[in-house]
Amino acid sequence: MANKDYIPRKDGKFLEWVQKLIIYAELHLLAWGISKEIFEPIQTLFGVYSDAYSKAQDPNRGKVDVLEKDEARDSLKTVIRQFVKEHLQYNSLVTNGDRESMGLPIHDTKPTPPRIPTEMPIGEIDFSIHLRHIITVKDGKLTGRRKPPQVHGFEVWHKVGGAPPVDDSEWSYVNFSTRSPLIVDYPLSDVGKTVYYRFRWVNSRNQPGPWNETIIIAVIA
Repeated sequence: MANKDYIPRKDGKFLEWVQKLIIYAELHLLAWGISKEIFEPIQTLFGVYSDAYSKAQDPNRGKVDVLEKDEARDSLKTVIRQFVKEHLQYNSLVTNGDRESMGLPIHDTKPTPPRIPTEMPIGEIDFSIHLRHIITVKDGKLTGRRKPPQVHGFEVWHKVGGAPPVDDSEWSYVNFSTRSPLIVDYPLSDVGKTVYYRFRWVNSRNQPGPWNETIIIAVIA
């Protein structure tokens, strides 16, 4: 369903919209496999709201009249939302043309594929603990977000020891994480070695974005 509320906010527009929905739905309940008994609460509450609305429009109305109108409106809205959710939203017998005729939003049955990341992350390494690197990866745009929108997590790759890597074949996959920090432990035999790190964001379909611009360097202490 669309994020925008499909129910009109103004009382007059709301009254017209419900009338339209009721007239159309009454003619199609049988075709949709919906019993009249299920639809009756909407018809009943619409009558209550219509009467309360008329009283609230009277120049001599009182506060009680306006309150009763508002309460009748809220009750009717609640029942309509429930009816739409349970009987119209995913009912295969209700066409998108039907929904449009009733002023209801069209439900998107095709999920939107996740966006492939285009941002480059920033990585930080804390190597203050013996044989352990604590890796923090965050949004490279410094927006305050840990991850950009629609990003599932991040990959960490490294090269342990030797000269800085100059080719993709020199990198080894370390791990994937959906949140920071990520902890990487090293054996005692690696103490004193330089480790080169790089990172990239990944979406929920395991489609990666670009690598971080700068290789992060840390020492195994």
